[in-house]
Amino acid sequence: MRNRFVFTSSALLLALHAFGCGASPEGDTTTPTGEVSPPAPSPAPGVPATPTPAPEPEGTPEPVPSETEAPPDPTVPTPTPTAPPEDTPAPAPSGVDGFGVTMLYPSLPGGESWALAEDANADKRFDPQGTVTRNADGSWKMKSTKVRMSAFPSSGYDAKQIPTYDRDLLASRGYMQAANDWKNIEMTGFVKVNAVNNTQDNFAWYARGGKHNDNHSGCEGSSYKGGLHYDGRVRWEKETWHVSYDQAPYKPGTSALKGRWVGFKAVMHNVPGANGGEAVKLELYLNDNADKVTWTKVYDMTDDGNWGGDAQHCGGAVGAMPISWGGPIATFRWDNATDVDFKWLSVREIQP
Repeated sequence: MRNRFVFTSSALLLALHAFGCGASPEGDTTTPTGEVSPPAPSPAPGVPATPTPAPEPEGTPEPVPSETEAPPDPTVPTPTPTAPPEDTPAPAPSGVDGFGVTMLYPSLPGGESWALAEDANADKRFDPQGTVTRNADGSWKMKSTKVRMSAFPSSGYDAKQIPTYDRDLLASRGYMQAANDWKNIEMTGFVKVNAVNNTQDNFAWYARGGKHNDNHSGCEGSSYKGGLHYDGRVRWEKETWHVSYDQAPYKPGTSALKGRWVGFKAVMHNVPGANGGEAVKLELYLNDNADKVTWTKVYDMTDDGNWGGDAQHCGGAVGAMPISWGGPIATFRWDNATDVDFKWLSVREIQP
């Protein structure tokens, strides 16, 4: 009986000692150094644990330049941006003229047309206003620093037949001298510059007026001038009267002209304007290899009554009104080139 009491008492003491000094209900919290770490506190019943806040997102960092990319070489010129393509494509070819040159717009049935005669000096509708001589290859040569070669419609030119220069009246009836004046036209010429004094000067094909002088306060001298400069630049000019100019910006057209043949077309034709009136479409084309066929549009703009102008000088109600009427003279002009060959000149009334 005593032995059972002692055993039971001893077992009870061992259990109490183990509970108070050894095991933990949370498991072993002894650190590697033998220190006891306090257990992590348990959340109170019914209270959710507080989550660890996520870090705020940072803004998108600025891109870091590549360290392997070489800096630009200041000695290498920056490429010149290419001019954007024109909004409207070139018209499909509509056949060839009497010289075999591709026509871009069809001729108006029964409309006016002129082409340089086999003998330019015997052409009554052509006034070179200077001496032209025949070259061995059939082309023609002009040696002058100021050239104005005029082409007339079949009715010719007579300033006494022009009853008024009032801009509003000209616009309302559509012509200056006669109903067959040069208005909606495709004007073509091939030229070769052999000698030039100033490479900044230019060829200019122009129409929609008569003589350009100081008579009648210069009001006969209206025109749109399509320019091809000897250095290859192109642009349009608007001469509301002589002399009152507005210039469109230059555009690159081709390389320098000296010593080679190049074909040049100036096209002008009336189109409906944005405000219900008439506007004028102006286009320039180059045949850079002079094969008569390969024409490239190098300028395309429209005068819708918001381009320069000083029409009040000649009775116009609106200064910037388009030159919407025809005129009796179409002119092939150039300056400051002392020796130029030319061929295959023509002016045709077109279907706009």
